[in-house]
Amino acid sequence: MRWNRLEYVIRSEYGQDGVYFISDERTEQVLKAPDSPYSELFLSLLAKSFDLNTPEIKAICPENQQYEEIIRYIKPEIESINRNLREAQKQEEQKNEYERDFELIEKRTLNLDSSPIFFLMENLEGASLRDITAKNLTDWYGADEQLNGADRKFFKDLGKLLVFDLLVRNVDRFIFWQLPGIGEVESALGNIGNIFIQDSTKELIAIDSLTDMNIEVTEYAQAVKEILARTLNGSSDNLTDRGQQTLELIGYEVKTNSRALILEGVYEGINHLHNLTQADTLEQITQESLRQLSQSEERKINTLSQFIKKIIEYIYC
Repeated sequence: MRWNRLEYVIRSEYGQDGVYFISDERTEQVLKAPDSPYSELFLSLLAKSFDLNTPEIKAICPENQQYEEIIRYIKPEIESINRNLREAQKQEEQKNEYERDFELIEKRTLNLDSSPIFFLMENLEGASLRDITAKNLTDWYGADEQLNGADRKFFKDLGKLLVFDLLVRNVDRFIFWQLPGIGEVESALGNIGNIFIQDSTKELIAIDSLTDMNIEVTEYAQAVKEILARTLNGSSDNLTDRGQQTLELIGYEVKTNSRALILEGVYEGINHLHNLTQADTLEQITQESLRQLSQSEERKINTLSQFIKKIIEYIYC
């Protein structure tokens, strides 16, 4: 990216953190300053170990050579965007509480003087599940009884992603509030904007993976084990139900084949969980996260790694 030749910097209308679409006329990329960079990078690498597609991320810390250039050339654009955002928030707050756009009010301005860590990511062509209709899915993947090849992969990836989100306690994607051990989190009502479908391949891309570790780890591990058992036994309120409910939000009717594929993906996800007990994958992800981020993030990264490790150990003890 040629920072001194930026053509535009546009803030995404979605998400609380600063996500900006940038271009230097030659390339288009996404610049992000996440509130929890250690978590997003670690979880992105962990998702890849589940054979899930995620955007490529390059972390740019204050000690990186590009950092000063980024600050110098995007600062005027970001400050202008911040002013416009604050003005829009002020106008929104003056509305009747039933008419307010709370998502807009909760957006955070980006303080460049606080030395944020940036992520530079590929700008994926496609749309999130929030912006996709049942007709889109049917046109892309065919009717339920005709699913084959790459079409089947989408539904299986959805199943794997359910297992991944359950493991890391990500409550900002699927509707998990009915499941044991997760319902305490108010935001567990789901955010299907974090399920992305790429235009060219129609593959599922997991974006903006988060975690909420605000729970006693053994208590949560018990809940995970129970949910997996309910899913494998076909009991109510299981992961396959959550996958079906997610697609029904956009009007897609999940029938026999697509539901079976989601369950197949859940089985694959559980196999990936088991594989994490047999290899040093978590340690490799920890070291790669530390390599890309400042050493000041080491304690947070280790805490997240241990949280996940204890859940897996409890499941298979």
